[in-house]
Amino acid sequence: WLVQAEAPPGAIFKRFRQLMTGSKDWKASARDVALYFVHWLTDLAGAEPTPLGGCEKFVIKFPLPVLNSFLRSFKTVQRIATESETKVMEGYLVSRWKEHTPSLGPPPTGPTAIAKMRVLCMAQMNAVPFLEAFDNLSQADRDVLSAEMAMTACKGQTYSPKLIPKDSLLMSAGPAFLVYYGPAFLQSLGSDKAVHRLQILAQIYRVTRKLWPPKPDQVGSYVTVRIDAIKGLS
Repeated sequence: WLVQAEAPPGAIFKRFRQLMTGSKDWKASARDVALYFVHWLTDLAGAEPTPLGGCEKFVIKFPLPVLNSFLRSFKTVQRIATESETKVMEGYLVSRWKEHTPSLGPPPTGPTAIAKMRVLCMAQMNAVPFLEAFDNLSQADRDVLSAEMAMTACKGQTYSPKLIPKDSLLMSAGPAFLVYYGPAFLQSLGSDKAVHRLQILAQIYRVTRKLWPPKPDQVGSYVTVRIDAIKGLS
């Protein structure tokens, strides 16, 4: 969820951080978090029945840019021991923008910034056409994506004001949405137009919001929306 920015920070980090900070007798350090994720990465290979199978999994099933994204995320994720869920997520999104090859210039600012940085992570190797398409969306679709993708699912937390819509009512309400398989939907672009896929993504958020209207008492929650049925359609 983190590497592909599939979920709001509350869905990614909240439970994990509660476990690290909830004990009176022990507090996790950044080194503890780093060790946990190294173990998690090796466990991906360990799930295969043979050492050779585990090695092949990383070589064959993980494109090098994706594997590198996993490894680079460790230095950001370990900050969850001392920083809020949203601050860690924001730092990760900014670092991914800066590390992108070819260079995309300075990280974006303004009301669409978080949405654009999440789209970059979601689309992976299709990031450039999707970022170009984002600016060609209608104002209504840009507004929907910018507001919904900037929700945190963490009560009392928001991204930096310079990166999110200023007047969005969603910032003080919930639930946030986790569009499950959203990254796969963007990554399987094929011959489709990127702008069309973003329009569909905006519509998914729009109709989901009708099912779950924003409520102040739901500000720290999220809903998972599965789009398995359309992720591979063209």
